[in-house]
Amino acid sequence: MAANDRTMAISLGSSRRRKRGEMLFRFESFCQPGYPASLPGGGAFRDNVRALLGLAHLEAGAQGETRCWSFQLELHRHPPTVVRLFVVEEEVGASPQRQCHLCRHVGWGRNLICTKRFHFVLPKRELPVEADGLNYGINHGPEKPSKGTATSRDHLLHGVVHINGFGHLVALHGFEGGSDFIAGHQIMDLWDRICAALNVRMVSLVDTARKGHMELRLLHGVAYGDTWFGRWGYRFGRPSYGVALQSYQQSLHALQSVPLCVLVPHLSCFSKDLPVVVTKYQAISGHKLLNLGDLLRFMLELRTRLPATSVTAMDYRGIMSEASCRWSAKRVDMAARAVVDALRRTEPPARWVTRQEVRDAARAYIGDTGLLDFVLKSLGNHIVGNYVVRRAMNPVTKVLEYCLEDVSSVLPAAGSVPSCGGKVRVRFQLTRAQLMRDLAHLYRHVLKEPSQALTTGAFGAIPVAVRMVLDTKHFVKDYHEGFAPINSVGVGHAHINLCCTLLVRDGSPELVAPYETVTLPARATVGELKWEAQRVFREMYLGLRTFTAESVVGLGVSQDACPVLGLIDVGSAVVVEGAVGELEDEALAADEGIPPGNEVTAVSEGGGDGERVVDCACGADDDDGERMACCDICEAWQHTRCAGIKDADDVPHVFVCSRCDNDVLSFPPLA
Repeated sequence: MAANDRTMAISLGSSRRRKRGEMLFRFESFCQPGYPASLPGGGAFRDNVRALLGLAHLEAGAQGETRCWSFQLELHRHPPTVVRLFVVEEEVGASPQRQCHLCRHVGWGRNLICTKRFHFVLPKRELPVEADGLNYGINHGPEKPSKGTATSRDHLLHGVVHINGFGHLVALHGFEGGSDFIAGHQIMDLWDRICAALNVRMVSLVDTARKGHMELRLLHGVAYGDTWFGRWGYRFGRPSYGVALQSYQQSLHALQSVPLCVLVPHLSCFSKDLPVVVTKYQAISGHKLLNLGDLLRFMLELRTRLPATSVTAMDYRGIMSEASCRWSAKRVDMAARAVVDALRRTEPPARWVTRQEVRDAARAYIGDTGLLDFVLKSLGNHIVGNYVVRRAMNPVTKVLEYCLEDVSSVLPAAGSVPSCGGKVRVRFQLTRAQLMRDLAHLYRHVLKEPSQALTTGAFGAIPVAVRMVLDTKHFVKDYHEGFAPINSVGVGHAHINLCCTLLVRDGSPELVAPYETVTLPARATVGELKWEAQRVFREMYLGLRTFTAESVVGLGVSQDACPVLGLIDVGSAVVVEGAVGELEDEALAADEGIPPGNEVTAVSEGGGDGERVVDCACGADDDDGERMACCDICEAWQHTRCAGIKDADDVPHVFVCSRCDNDVLSFPPLA
């Protein structure tokens, strides 16, 4: 499965020159409805992306036919934090790799090769990008196991969308992947908003996301019955290693349903720690955790409510013993709770707020400014009610800032905190780091590397179910789910939108175009419809760049001068019939942007493989992106793992599949 793996990069201009006069967009709002521009809901991706790029900055370093734009996205104002989103327009005809292996692996191999791809890139750091250029290539080499979510290691986000609206999430890296400011879920929110705003059709991804040494598709699958990306609507895309949707769902259900009352006695046979871990979270939850799914789900949800760093905090009533305190305990208590209430009302919750903002908000309830100043000076890593008040100096503005952490679920039992004065240090029952250690311990010894006691008898299905879940990596979101091609026609509209497809006479069986939206003036004629459909499909697909529209199916040639309105029924599909010519010489190929030697005959993303056959023992009958080897006798492809070849080992120079090997052994001996 060797393929070309060429680095594609584009040089950029100086950051200082580029930032002059650029617009600044809010990261959390970018591509929400109406921001930064109102895009038509029913418009095609090719039109919407052009409208969005009209607001972007065209990079000075972009040369030739490869163009690049950028958006400045503001993460925070205090301290000021800005990231840059790049959008690269790739001319597929001039690309070293015209076919998209990601389309083939996810089952879109019959899609026609588009003329353009748009790469959306959020680099980890901007300075190396300016010095070395922006790398937007996709690894087309053999797939090997990886700890990241994709092959683009230098980017927080790398998504690519073909001009027909089919796309792929190539890379996503949060804090653990090298992000300094942005969490993975924030980057995913941004990508999802971009796809929805631009009216993308479908997006695929290969889920190899991890949290430490834990695969999230297994951890979240057992906890929630879905992948981590399921929060954004990604669902099972296609089988890998022959694991179909039903087998995947049954495996998740089997793992979720493992009863804790049966699991804990087995765990106690080989480990003293694991039963204690299960019992601890049973006690913290306050309600009965019945099975493994309940336990993992509770632990993941509890993690977000635990203190991030400090293990201990001071009871705030200890500040009353300070020599500078001249107020009664009741008044100090009122002021401390007023400060907490002011921090609780901040939007968004748990954000850092300057001292002046907190003071101004609390003054609505506490008129004694001296008391407020004393409490604000004294509070810092102190417990007030169910919250810890954090205080820190902003390294940029050099101003004191405050925020709250909700620790209600991990405080000691009621009555264990002394009510008298004194600087009493309170230790939490649990911290985020402790929970993650417990979670990793459970994941390893119950799911990933179960002991012998959990691989026999009633628990014998656990390793099989785990393997099926881990083998499922392809997930897809359909942004047009439930959408049916409906024409927008009627009296009073300035324009009409028609859903058109093509019928190519005497063409390749691969030339099957999907429906595309064609926009026409309301008074357009049938002849203008044919011309516009011809233009749209020529501009979108390499295999149709010589297509000539001849007629509209169901309408005669004599009706070319008749208006479309009245002839096209609302809700019907428009089929334009025509023929595809040939690129007659190298000059015409050069005009189409195809360099000499790059004129391949394949017109679809999965075409050009000849009579390639996938016939694996696992049941796979198509290329699913996993490493494969070709039998030198029958020329059928199968997974190297299914053939007993380890991922770390190279494929032997002479490879014979088990079926052919058995056939050879069954031959009668030569006399």
